[in-house]
Amino acid sequence: MSDKAKGVLCYVFGWLGGLIFILQKDSNQTVKLHAAQAIVASVGYIILDVIARQLPIPFIGTALSVLYLLIMIFGIVKVCQESDPEIPVVSNIAKSIFKKTLEQ
Repeated sequence: MSDKAKGVLCYVFGWLGGLIFILQKDSNQTVKLHAAQAIVASVGYIILDVIARQLPIPFIGTALSVLYLLIMIFGIVKVCQESDPEIPVVSNIAKSIFKKTLEQ
């Protein structure tokens, strides 16, 4: 499977796809970074969505869903263009959480 396909699958399947490809031995650094970003974005969305459901603010859940969708699309575009794989904010968090995995 090509690196582009792996990167796209990371974002399409969210945290599960990211987990599969970050643990895969033959994934290169770029694929692992995309996988880490997909995990961080997906888990962050799940946590924020659970919190937002408890708040009486209308449409916050919809805004979070749109933001999450935009981040996933942005990541997929970065994979397809083979440009700098870093997504602002998400990349910094992913690098700090998955520091040891990304260094291997």
